[in-house]
Amino acid sequence: MKGKVDDLTHTYDHLRSCPPSLGVGRPRRVRGGSGVATLGRIRVGSWNIGTLTGKRIELVDTFLKSNVDIGRVQETRWKGEGAVDIKDYRLWYSGSRIARNGVGIFLGNLHKDNVVDVGRFSDRIMYVSLIIKEETFTVISAYAPHAGGDLNGHIGAEAEGYEGAHGGFGFGPRNEEGRSILEFAIAHELVVANSFFRKRDAQLATFHSGGRRTQIDFFLLRKGELRTCRDCKNLHGAKAETFRATLTDRLSVEGDNVAPTDVDQIWNRMASTIREVAK
Repeated sequence: MKGKVDDLTHTYDHLRSCPPSLGVGRPRRVRGGSGVATLGRIRVGSWNIGTLTGKRIELVDTFLKSNVDIGRVQETRWKGEGAVDIKDYRLWYSGSRIARNGVGIFLGNLHKDNVVDVGRFSDRIMYVSLIIKEETFTVISAYAPHAGGDLNGHIGAEAEGYEGAHGGFGFGPRNEEGRSILEFAIAHELVVANSFFRKRDAQLATFHSGGRRTQIDFFLLRKGELRTCRDCKNLHGAKAETFRATLTDRLSVEGDNVAPTDVDQIWNRMASTIREVAK
């Protein structure tokens, strides 16, 4: 991703969002002096972005379109620590002396001025505490080490004793790290949402290298929220042709309105058009 930045001296990809009709992010109710108040819907996103440099404008645009109130980012690769405003968001970030690792937390307009505390422990973990309707919330952004700390295990093709967390539609053999993921899910009453939808092997594999394919990186959520996930199908036949023709026409029109030398504008408009047509 590329993004153009104006008047900023410091710089910034898998955002999941469910439609409101599915009931995700039900309003939290808080007891107050005169009864029960509601905090409303708070939408939180988390994104391992590889690097924030050259991506922050597009990332914020994605947050805006998805109505994200709080965005946590990992692997920012920014040096030092600080805070910076980017359009309708303020980013607090924590890095090291060199451009590696790095974490950050974005807060939208409704919340960015309500921060009461920021804790930066390293280039792998930080938090921001803020007040929402007289309640204090702490948001943590953490970037786990690749070795033994993340969700890069293999949960296997079948549930085999982990029916409470595994839906029975995985990929390949299970390894020790995969067992740890499933045990973690069971202990916290979570499910591995990826494993509850039947897919072809080509759709399940998320990493390819040297002729080998594996499924890593999983989406864990509470058991009761599994119903909010929908199975995404590939387009076929007339639907695929409609998508292709509509996208081609839209890109052609957009191309006529953009200067051929403005690479950033071309990229941003193309990405926005693809997302809109896909919806």
